[in-house]
Amino acid sequence: MSVLRILHLYSRELGINGDAGNVTALAERARWRGIDAEVVHHAPGAELPAGVDIVHIGSGPLSAQRAVHQDVLAIAPRLREWRDAGVPILAIAGGWQLLGRELVTPEGETLAGAEVFPTRATLSAKRHVGEIVVRLTDGTTLAGFENHSATTELEGAEALGRVVSGTGNGGGQEGVVVGSAIGTHLHGPVLPMNPVLADRILGTALRGEVAPVAQTERVDRYATNARRAIAERLGVSL
Repeated sequence: MSVLRILHLYSRELGINGDAGNVTALAERARWRGIDAEVVHHAPGAELPAGVDIVHIGSGPLSAQRAVHQDVLAIAPRLREWRDAGVPILAIAGGWQLLGRELVTPEGETLAGAEVFPTRATLSAKRHVGEIVVRLTDGTTLAGFENHSATTELEGAEALGRVVSGTGNGGGQEGVVVGSAIGTHLHGPVLPMNPVLADRILGTALRGEVAPVAQTERVDRYATNARRAIAERLGVSL
């Protein structure tokens, strides 16, 4: 691979919780390993590139979701093709809701989703705002910040992990995994805070494990301290 191409969907509309930091983390962690990275921004009405290596979509309020909704439906077939081909997709909160099957507004309106994920999100007047700790099935612990009003049903899909402290999807689960596609409520942003997840995404895109280098080891110490601080505030262990 000569250049790692990262597609950032709706960076102007969806990114109110620092989610653009996920794209920065992926690009920089690739460059630190000697891999050129290109970030391609997609806005409503624009053409998608012919091929990408990673797809990212951030979060935003319902007004922003409505602003991009028709374009999401227009590009949905390509997104599903990339998912089926194993292209890593990272969808955060509101962006994940749009890439699910349905998004139900507090007024009861149903917005059709891109069906990248077999999930259904129902928004309410109650917001879930605060720090969150999640444990994956392999024992990896993620930490971050959630800010959403959704209860999310996984219609036959696998959760990203189990909530140790926080709300997540509701019912003790957090996020969703479909092949190499991940949906999560975690902000922070999630990848700088949890570099193990960033490197898993990079490894999938590059078709091989990515080894630590001096730059990643240095910044990962800060991420470890940040996760530890969240866990201590919540009274849980990493």
